[in-house]
Amino acid sequence: MKLPKLGVLISGSGSNLQVIIDQCASVELPAEVVVVISSRNDAYGLKRANRHGIRAFDLSRNLFSSKSNYNLTILRILQECKVDLVIMAGYMRLLGAEVLDAYVNRIMNLHPAMLPSFPGAHGIRDALEYGAKWTGVTVHFADADYDTGPIILQEPVEILSDDTEDTLAERIHEVEHRLLPQAIKLYCEGKLRVVGRRVIIKD
Repeated sequence: MKLPKLGVLISGSGSNLQVIIDQCASVELPAEVVVVISSRNDAYGLKRANRHGIRAFDLSRNLFSSKSNYNLTILRILQECKVDLVIMAGYMRLLGAEVLDAYVNRIMNLHPAMLPSFPGAHGIRDALEYGAKWTGVTVHFADADYDTGPIILQEPVEILSDDTEDTLAERIHEVEHRLLPQAIKLYCEGKLRVVGRRVIIKD
C-alpha cells in the first residue's frame, strides 16, 4: 500500500517532527516524512531530519526577494517531493496563497491553545498572563489567516496556580505529541471531511 507522503514545516527544535518521524518508523502512523522545510537555518529540526536521511531545506525568509518567491519555492519543493499532506509543526510564518491554494484542506497547523482563544505566536504566554484557568492544544487546517482554519482536534490543559511559562509549555507539548499524530492518522485513513468550518470525523 502506498503511504501518504508528509512535508513538515518547522522553525525550531522539531520535537513534534521527531514524534512524527518515530511514529512513522514504528508503523503507528501510516505515513512517510519525505521532506522538512525550516524558516530558520539554526533550527535543530534540520539536524533531526538529516539524522534520519530525510531531505531538509533551510528557507530563511531573508534569502528571498519577495514573499511570493518564498512561497513559490516552498510549493516547488513540496510538489517535487510529491507531498500529500503538509504539517506546520511549530512553523512561525504564515503560508501564502501560492501554497494554500495548491493544498486546500491538506495543510495542518498545530497551535498551543484552545482556539479561537489566544491565537498568534505567544499562545502559552498569553493564556498564562490573562489568568485563564484552562488552555490547551488545537490541530486545525490552515487558511489565509493566523490560527483561524477549521478545527480538527482539541484537548484542554489545566493551568495550575504555580505554573510558569516553562512548566505550562512542558505539559502542552506532551499533549501536542499525542494530538498531532492522531490528526495525521485520521487524515491518512480518510476519516476527515471538511464541511464549511466544521471538520467531520468519520467512524
